[in-house]
Amino acid sequence: MDSAFPNNTYHLPVYRKALEIFKISRAIAAYFSDDKHVIEMGFSANPQHFQAGTLVTESLQLAPGIASAASAPNSDSRLQRVKNIRAVAKNLKYLCRKLETCGVKEVEFLNLLRKEIHLFDKMVSDWLQNHKA
Repeated sequence: MDSAFPNNTYHLPVYRKALEIFKISRAIAAYFSDDKHVIEMGFSANPQHFQAGTLVTESLQLAPGIASAASAPNSDSRLQRVKNIRAVAKNLKYLCRKLETCGVKEVEFLNLLRKEIHLFDKMVSDWLQNHKA
């Protein structure tokens, strides 16, 4: 394993940001879906609930993705994992737009999430640049 990546990814700022995005996504979803469980959101006929549930499940992939990239055995594997993380971040931004089109009026929450995702994208880029093999 590349020694530039610490064994304990919990202390990486980019990992903590991924957890923060998950927490924000979960709070947004709970607010928009009247505090339904994520599984209930997935079966809901209400488009807001369904999109909010998808937002949570997508955001849940970020932190494990960072941990996976941090422990990648080589740079090619690491780059592929980072590519997947970026695809998830892009999909989260898309889901924010979909929630707006579903009639969500509290867009300031979605704007906060978008801002955090943008910061996360920058942190991922900086993290990758600082730890090239």
